[in-house]
Amino acid sequence: MATLEPFRALLYAPSIDPALVTSPPYDVISAAERKRLEGLHPYNIISIILGAELPGDEPGADKYARSAAHLRDWIAAGVLEPDDRPHLFAYRMDYEIEGVPGSSGGVIGALDLEPVGSGGIHPHERTMPKPRSDRLELMRTTQANLEPIWLVGGPGVVGPAVGAASQLAPLIDFVDPAGVRHRLWRLDDASAKSVTEGLNSPLVIADGHHRYAAAVTYRDEMRASHGSGPWDRTMALISDPAEAPPALLAIHRLTDLPVSDFSEGESLEPYAGDLASLVRHLETVGPGTVGVADSSGRWTMPARGPLDTAWLAGVLDAAGAAVSYEHDLEEVAAGVAGGNVAFLLAPIPIQEVVDSALAGRVMPPKSTLFWPKPRTGLLLRDQRLG
Repeated sequence: MATLEPFRALLYAPSIDPALVTSPPYDVISAAERKRLEGLHPYNIISIILGAELPGDEPGADKYARSAAHLRDWIAAGVLEPDDRPHLFAYRMDYEIEGVPGSSGGVIGALDLEPVGSGGIHPHERTMPKPRSDRLELMRTTQANLEPIWLVGGPGVVGPAVGAASQLAPLIDFVDPAGVRHRLWRLDDASAKSVTEGLNSPLVIADGHHRYAAAVTYRDEMRASHGSGPWDRTMALISDPAEAPPALLAIHRLTDLPVSDFSEGESLEPYAGDLASLVRHLETVGPGTVGVADSSGRWTMPARGPLDTAWLAGVLDAAGAAVSYEHDLEEVAAGVAGGNVAFLLAPIPIQEVVDSALAGRVMPPKSTLFWPKPRTGLLLRDQRLG
């Protein structure tokens, strides 16, 4: 089974407001959000996780070296400070979705890397080559884990540790622009021991498949030249699926495929409501029904397969459609107004995601959106610290 260990973290200096220097994960940051983050603070973590390409740069190389230089310079300047000793951390995110409150979180530590699907760690989505190579190159230059892999597991172990820590004053406490409250605590030695010794169930990767794959490749490279070392582990957040599960939102598809190109043979039923109403309808009926919308109308149709995203991926691949992915309904509406066809999906229940992963059924990329996202920059794991 998977092993989680305390690690000596890098944290921003206490004098720096975490609301100004942390960010969402690298792969959900739009161009507008990136510009906003860059303007918030000169030491915002965005400068490291998404290094900018400047005129005269060697393509695909200089931005990674620049990220590594930022990391080392910020440590030297005291912007980022190493913790006194290794710790596990409790993390909690409190949020609302359409007025309904929720809470998610878990324990952050250094997770032993192992091949996915081998018994302890299971993916739920396939990865794509470009994001894997991007994260691998950043890991090579920085020699650090800059964002935690997010996994689901540890029922009865992780949840109680977070619950106990939540009764204490947090190390970090702030609210992000989406209204999510983020809190972080160091676990005491007894709580940390209960987690490290009690974690005996398989884990499913919720978010960070590309980072996990990059970490495994990096470990193998380093082992070949240096043997075992801190690269044998990666920073990870483990959430209890029973006591503090993340919310799962749908990721919709925007395509250049006209409805007429696939409607023959499909059971399209006209839907009278608007786009928002159609999304709410899909949330109510759940997986098994897919929504379709273009500038002329909206429809529903049954998914012909055990998993909506897998079936739809086959339909779109067979048609040669260009596909983009969007979870924000306003962006979906803008795409439809601009001439795209939207395929709208219901959220997949978390237990279905876990069961599918443990059974070895890997979903297509962008099948799920785990939310809210852990905030990047709360903790970093510099492998030079162990």
